Amino acid sequence: MAICVLGINHKTAELDIRERFSIPETEYQLNLKSLKKNELIDSAVVISTCNRTEYYLSVKSIDSFNKKASKILGFPPQADYVYTKIGHACAAHLFAVTAGIDSQVLGETQIQGQVKRAFDEASKLSLNGEINKLFQMAFKTAKLIRSDTEIGRNPVSVAHCAVQLGRQIFGSLSQQEILIIGAGETAELLIRYLVNHDAKDIVIANRTFANAKKLANVFKARSVELSSVETHLADYDLIFTATASKEYLVTYQATKKALKQRKFKPMVMIDLSVPRDIDEEIKQLDDVFLYAVDDLQKVITENMQRRESTVEEATRIIEAEAELLDQWVKSQQHHNLLKQYQQKVDAVKQDVLSRQINATMSDEETKKLNTIAHQVSKKLSHDNISGIRKIIESGNEEHIKLIAELFNLDLNTDK
Repeated sequence: MAICVLGINHKTAELDIRERFSIPETEYQLNLKSLKKNELIDSAVVISTCNRTEYYLSVKSIDSFNKKASKILGFPPQADYVYTKIGHACAAHLFAVTAGIDSQVLGETQIQGQVKRAFDEASKLSLNGEINKLFQMAFKTAKLIRSDTEIGRNPVSVAHCAVQLGRQIFGSLSQQEILIIGAGETAELLIRYLVNHDAKDIVIANRTFANAKKLANVFKARSVELSSVETHLADYDLIFTATASKEYLVTYQATKKALKQRKFKPMVMIDLSVPRDIDEEIKQLDDVFLYAVDDLQKVITENMQRRESTVEEATRIIEAEAELLDQWVKSQQHHNLLKQYQQKVDAVKQDVLSRQINATMSDEETKKLNTIAHQVSKKLSHDNISGIRKIIESGNEEHIKLIAELFNLDLNTDK
């Protein structure tokens, strides 16, 4: 088996492309079940956020899979915004993603929870040893980076930058009527940052009203039905959206009408969703300032500049952990050689015993002979087993081949 990742992210694809391939978390299992029907794929995890959609796979043959990858995953063949990373590079990429090193906002913490949920969803359908080890080491690496580098100090997120942008436009948020559409993790982060910056009047809307009400109760905010949002759009100065909706929740016509009701008092809309929740045609209206995920780049750049000094240190940790994974994978790749050797030793032992044990022997004599044979075979094979194990763990393919020839072991059974 070989591990690889195929995907797109904010570095390779614009928002309009990313949203075409976005997968809601509620559809992860359905997507994975479809993937696992392909005989080339042994195990898979899909991660889809506003910045990326990535497939982490364990495949039987990289060459065979690459020929069909675009068709299997739905990416256009040879699209320049799709990247493929194999083995060590795949591991290093996931470790960087999980630690927030590959995020728009360097060191953001939200991605780790998103990766964990993606892993948990895939685990419900079963994962093989390689993919399970890959993700366990990703979580370990992220923890190391947060504890051993400055990147874990004063964590930020896309939600943080969105609120920061709102403050840059309005100054104080204490007098603004604020609407949050969504009730998930990003919405909760938004509200926490808003409250910390003196926002007083926050309204939460969500497709499932019970979730909006629950979140509103935590922060002593108000909750409304999603269906009422466009009717009362004129009430809000600052609107944030963070949902997994596949259709616009704030439309051009409703916004145009709201502006008239507000007597063209400006509105600010910040859309953190992929696909987008807010009709991008709204940008044509003079008195609305609409920002999508990619428009936060200026704020994000300022945060990154303060954290870039830690990237080199984090990268060293990532490379060291990826190397440890390489060693583990190599040790697993030929683990059957030990089993073969032990089976050969056991076969010789049984052959000798079968020629020594006869019907005239008592049960006690037979048991004693079996014990002696077991002890002798174990003692004689101990050094060889230790040597084979060390050579396998070294990952040296030439030495592994020699040891297989020396003991007449079949390497092909490990492929």
